[in-house]
Amino acid sequence: MVRYFSLICLLVPCFLGCGGQAEQVASQAPVSPSEEAESNALVNSPTDVVSQFLDEVRRGGEDSLAESLLTLTAQSELRRIGQTVQPIGSPDASFQVTRAEMVPDEPGSALVHSLWVEPNPDGTQTTNQVVWAVEQEGRYWRISGLVIAVEENQPPMVLDFENGDMMARLLAGETAEANPANSGSSKEVQAAAGNTSVNR
Repeated sequence: MVRYFSLICLLVPCFLGCGGQAEQVASQAPVSPSEEAESNALVNSPTDVVSQFLDEVRRGGEDSLAESLLTLTAQSELRRIGQTVQPIGSPDASFQVTRAEMVPDEPGSALVHSLWVEPNPDGTQTTNQVVWAVEQEGRYWRISGLVIAVEENQPPMVLDFENGDMMARLLAGETAEANPANSGSSKEVQAAAGNTSVNR
């Protein structure tokens, strides 16, 4: 059975934390063209960027490139609300990117389906299915948000990284605002919300 809610508990407080020294260092240190090229080396397809993001999150560490794999708008919005991506560092977890599909009538937008598997203390595993909204920026693909089903009879939980106000409300615990009908989410993220029930 695929379970969903636990990943939201990881995504909101752990991926996004208060801005601090890491943010200041990032804003002061210029990125050379070679460093930028290196960080972009594996993100030339929608599935590549999600795979690299999940690997960065799984490995954790201060040198994580996870935040750089978000769209520029998402990075700007997170800075505006004083948040940064905080990779959870869960080396025992595993992930699988299962497929990608282009968003109809939205050139340069794709939905990427993935599984995140966390081991439990009792030896069982919790598997979470996540649909990522991914957009093309220049030659490369970047993540703009994600959608995950919370419960079978509930609307999906939307995390639109490009909507700083919504993210701030989520971090404050106002999860009702995550409903795509109320969030003002981008078209790509709303498209992902309509695809969370699609089988992997």
